[in-house]
Amino acid sequence: MTSSLYLAYHKASSLIAGPSLRPMHVGRALAARPLDGMIGDDTGDTISAKNDRYCELTALYWAWKNDRTSDRIGLMHYRRLLDFAGWYADKHAEVRVSSVRVSDYTSQTEAWLAAHPDVDLVLPKPHTTPVTMRRNYANAHSISDLDVVEKYISQNYLDYAPYFRSVLDGRQIYLANMFLAKRDLVDQYCTFLFDILEHVDNSDVDRSYYSTYQKRFLGFISERLFTVFISKYLVDHPALNVKYVNILNLSEASCTPHIADDSLNGPENVNIAFSADDKYLPHAAAMLVSAVEHFSPDRIYNLFLLYSDIKHQRIEIFQGLFQSYPNVRLQALNIGDPFKKSYRPSTPSPSTATYNRFMLFELLPTTKRILYVDCDMIMRGDLAEIFDLEMGDHQIAAVPDFIMTRTLTNRVTTMDRSIPDLYAYQRDKLGLEDHHIYNYFNAGLILFNFGAMDVAATGKELIARAKTSRFLFQDQDLLNSYFKDSYLRLPAKYNVFNSNDATYTHVPAGNQAEALAAKRDPFVIHYAAANYKPWEIAEVHYSQFYWEALQKTPFFMEVIAEAKRSLGSNGVFSRGFWLKRGRTLAKKYPALSPTLYKIYLKFFRRN
Repeated sequence: MTSSLYLAYHKASSLIAGPSLRPMHVGRALAARPLDGMIGDDTGDTISAKNDRYCELTALYWAWKNDRTSDRIGLMHYRRLLDFAGWYADKHAEVRVSSVRVSDYTSQTEAWLAAHPDVDLVLPKPHTTPVTMRRNYANAHSISDLDVVEKYISQNYLDYAPYFRSVLDGRQIYLANMFLAKRDLVDQYCTFLFDILEHVDNSDVDRSYYSTYQKRFLGFISERLFTVFISKYLVDHPALNVKYVNILNLSEASCTPHIADDSLNGPENVNIAFSADDKYLPHAAAMLVSAVEHFSPDRIYNLFLLYSDIKHQRIEIFQGLFQSYPNVRLQALNIGDPFKKSYRPSTPSPSTATYNRFMLFELLPTTKRILYVDCDMIMRGDLAEIFDLEMGDHQIAAVPDFIMTRTLTNRVTTMDRSIPDLYAYQRDKLGLEDHHIYNYFNAGLILFNFGAMDVAATGKELIARAKTSRFLFQDQDLLNSYFKDSYLRLPAKYNVFNSNDATYTHVPAGNQAEALAAKRDPFVIHYAAANYKPWEIAEVHYSQFYWEALQKTPFFMEVIAEAKRSLGSNGVFSRGFWLKRGRTLAKKYPALSPTLYKIYLKFFRRN
């Protein structure tokens, strides 16, 4: 008994594949480029070019016409799966899940398929709507198309007409065109389905003003037709062995791995990851705008946004910033909040989302090299220059956090009462010797050389320690402790803090000289310290580069408005102060003049 479950993909997402699980790029005939790691629906007998109307059904049509060897054929989606293993027993048809390990799903699904050759049909649990199916369709679509279906069935499929009326007058439906069935059932269903859909598609209904959503009318109609067909089939075949399962909705789930092949390892690829929550999304936009402006047209830049707690609409706005770049492939990965319970110091510190970078070990385990960057940075050069650096057998590469090395020359206390001496903490807690401390690196920019490490074992240990250990400087301390003997020191220009020069007074002479020299022409600017963030509307070093980038994003006014709410009408947000400071800044940084004037008009101009 061979089973083939086709998973419809129209964009890059976690690849769910196995002997019986066959990912397929639907609408590939219309796509700018094919999706990696899967077959397309544009070979053999195909309707791939009609995918804008037929949706995932172009995969079903391909399977029906071209797969003549499978005993059972089924259809799922890249973000909707059938719960064969019974992970959930929810009364609702569709269950939104927070995380899925792809290997667990594929192995358990394959095991279920092998153990149940006697099952004739697998269906999602029926979904109940608050109104009738006819009203449900009319609320979101043109009822004219459904009228064409009803008339055609009444003339050509008389046996189905009472079932059609019963379904439309009822409140239950099988969602998403998802199922697994034996071949004879699939043949009967597809003959019925595609004949009707072709007739509707060729009918004289005026669809000139349909929205993009409404143009998918054949996909929506097919959900009703599938329910009609199955309703009759179950009556005609009472002995049929049927299993009902939940639909697993992955739209908000963290799926690991995201990519598990070599598609990102070619010489043309530059792989860059960064993390943001809702608060930091505007700063991530500014960072990425500054980076993209320096990208080479000869390379492919694979960008991965690791996010949590950001609404889909804002993610779409963020992604829209970079759609016009043909060599930029931005993927937003919702990873949830895996480190929610990790330790966060009582002193001012990043949220526990700072550990999110460790998820790269699970998300992209076969990718040989990944550059991770913080979103409170501005790029002044092509990040491919850093990505391409020779690393040898070093497992990571980074720039020293020069200010942290001052513990070698001066006693440094901390705000954490349990750590009165930072040097002792570095030695005893982190296991660093003096030469390690001299090279203690900043975690804001890290080049991971996955090809030089056991990715699974390393990721497992880092994630476990992040969830159970207590580190003053969180992920940065953990990374320094773990990679202290396998780290390549990068030139200072690749991670330049915007701190004042006086901050480096007690830094060892060699490190001090390198840090200050790099400030003359930084390749990467890092607004690392809490009191040196330009969006706090403070006059800090290199703030002009941040504002120049931010004003090219839709988030510009949001940042200004948030700062105004935080600081109130006093201080930097009084009109007199702003006029004085604004003139000073405009004179010092002419490129900022348009930005400063926008702020003035928005918040200070008197009517």
